[in-house]
Amino acid sequence: MNESVTQSTRSCVGCRQKDGREVLLRFVADGDPPRFAPDIRRRASGRGVSVHPRFRCVEAAVQRGAFRRALDVDAPASARELSRSAAAQYERRAQGLLLAGWRAKHLALGTEAVREALSGSSRHKLELLLVASDAEGDREELTQAATRLGRGCLVWRNKQELGALFGRALLSIVAVLDAGIASELRHVVRCAAELAEDS
Repeated sequence: MNESVTQSTRSCVGCRQKDGREVLLRFVADGDPPRFAPDIRRRASGRGVSVHPRFRCVEAAVQRGAFRRALDVDAPASARELSRSAAAQYERRAQGLLLAGWRAKHLALGTEAVREALSGSSRHKLELLLVASDAEGDREELTQAATRLGRGCLVWRNKQELGALFGRALLSIVAVLDAGIASELRHVVRCAAELAEDS
């Protein structure tokens, strides 16, 4: 269980285990006619139901009818659709974090900028290395350097998709220089991957 969120716990309606409120994914009933919608930032009003952001927990909750009972809504629910919808929200959140980080000058884009961040000559220290899944060349060297510094490495998207986010044709590697952005990015990327795992 995550230490920082033990004050506020919820039960996952899929596996029935308790966990920190911020660790769990919230679903709400939304629209007319109502349907189940993910609320990854926990900002929607009204009643919600919590589940671990993992496909197997969403699937167990759907099979048990936990969403319908908890939200008192007789809407059709498919574990695949619910997981894909939540994964898409987590992906959009990752994009938003990166763009906000870029605007605030908390990112270093490309090999040379990442080398500078790794060397410590940057005014911010490297918190996380983000690498495109199809990155080649200096990827291994930079990843090992980040690991030696005790910093994590996250593989996300491909060079074209990562580049498009920042108005470039291709981008292989990004240094995240802000601890808060790095932590949230790790969380949302992991959640998106776990929701897509078996769906």
